[in-house]
Amino acid sequence: MEDHQAIPLAIAGDQRAFGVLIGRYKHMVYTVARRVLRNDMDAEEVTQDTFVKAFRRLSEFQGSGKFSTWLYSIAYRTAISALRNRKEHNTSTEDLQATGRDPSQDPAPFTNDRKAVLEWALSTLPAEDAGLMTMFYLEELSVEEIVTVSGLGASNVKVRLHRSRKKLFEMLQHHLKEEAWTLITNE
Repeated sequence: MEDHQAIPLAIAGDQRAFGVLIGRYKHMVYTVARRVLRNDMDAEEVTQDTFVKAFRRLSEFQGSGKFSTWLYSIAYRTAISALRNRKEHNTSTEDLQATGRDPSQDPAPFTNDRKAVLEWALSTLPAEDAGLMTMFYLEELSVEEIVTVSGLGASNVKVRLHRSRKKLFEMLQHHLKEEAWTLITNE
């Protein structure tokens, strides 16, 4: 069942149709929540909250854009809100305990697994920037779609992506020396 078929059925109350949408997008929603929150339990909670919000607001989806972009917007904003709420309630020490570590203090993993190294590198970025990088590079959203999702302006998204790429490259170059370029270019 395609999105354009499942959405009207879900709006009409068909739980199976909404279940199809959940099955199709749960990994995507969890990925953005996990990248922003850096905590599995919080990411699972935000994933559930995202689908509850989406179900309640499904009739507001206009269909002029992609459903995945609309859903990503809910997920990203819910994750950012959860992050801000957590920061308001935690001191910096408690925040480190909540995430389990300060990733910027970790040594670069010595592995040939490019994905693991890039995951580690992304974990060193500020949460919102890591979310933007995930949307652009891993989920392959366009800048325009990220603008819709994040509520940021196009120039702001482009600048943050550029600065994040530069920071990632510098950090990878520092930790991995000549291997950094091969990680970035896939050569």
